[in-house]
Amino acid sequence: MDMRPGRRPSVTRRWAGVVWRSLVSYGTLHLKGEITRAERGPDPVRLDCPPPGHPERLRPDVPFSPVERALLRDLRSRGPVR
Repeated sequence: MDMRPGRRPSVTRRWAGVVWRSLVSYGTLHLKGEITRAERGPDPVRLDCPPPGHPERLRPDVPFSPVERALLRDLRSRGPVR
């Protein structure tokens, strides 16, 4: 291997290019799912229950209050969120 001072920047640049291309390829692999999801659009919003793992839980044995019924009626009249 040639270790002359004039050759060192060239080797460093070459390795930097290899590392850069490797990182770009690695990042592209991980972003492919996000890109596909963005092209598909957002998932539809469900209004019947909180998402899994949410700290709030709906109790089916307790009826909605008048305010909650009015809010639910208003949300349903607007249609799906886009």
